[in-house]
Amino acid sequence: METEQAGPLVGDAEAEAGRGPVSPAAGRKAGPTKLEQGAAFLREAILRGDIRPGQKLKQGELARRLGMSPTPVREVLRILEAEGLLVHIPHKGVYVAGVAPADSEEIAPIRVALESLAARMAAPRLSAEDIAAMEELARSMEQAWQEMNLVRIRRDNYNFHAIIYRGSGSPMLCGMIERLWPRFATDLLWMIPGRAERSIEQHRALLQAIQRRDAERAAELLAEHITTAAKAISEFMRKQGLAAGEPGLAGLDSLGI
Repeated sequence: METEQAGPLVGDAEAEAGRGPVSPAAGRKAGPTKLEQGAAFLREAILRGDIRPGQKLKQGELARRLGMSPTPVREVLRILEAEGLLVHIPHKGVYVAGVAPADSEEIAPIRVALESLAARMAAPRLSAEDIAAMEELARSMEQAWQEMNLVRIRRDNYNFHAIIYRGSGSPMLCGMIERLWPRFATDLLWMIPGRAERSIEQHRALLQAIQRRDAERAAELLAEHITTAAKAISEFMRKQGLAAGEPGLAGLDSLGI
């Protein structure tokens, strides 16, 4: 299975299939401040998996990427640290927070509530172009799994879901969702036998419901998608003897995958 080493803040997602990243926070009417833009940039890089749990952030590189001086960059880092996405270790630096698999069980019902609402709101609103993009992402995800390309699967999965959340038309709802996403042990799912295939099937069923503009069915399917993922993670943890108090995962690389 393909994995990546800690590298640049943003990967080559834009180059894949000629697509740029899809942000759930897109479409805000009021222009964001420079700090908000910087926080959104870094948050989305974490959401897409371009920077990984346990990876150290280089403030100089981040300042160049954001076109900011060191002081506002530190403010951006504080924003994401307050959200629980980053961890500051004295005398060492700032790191992307590790993912504790046990947290997924607690987060799951919250995600269900928020994301099923987003699906219900988005189903009648999504454009033909949105749906076509979701179709392409679903195909790309299947191909990526056949090629064991974890990097591409992660990005396609996020972009597929992000179209739905953005389609809700609620920046506030999108913001709540994107703050929970990195705290869910999504990467762990690709280690669980049969889970990837089921996830791909669930994406297909969700897409079909949206194509029919069946808002209630779309909400039900997204809720099922999250619930079964959380259950699979919990069962895997029990089998592997992982306890709730153990350190969070620092990405699949740390597990030898």
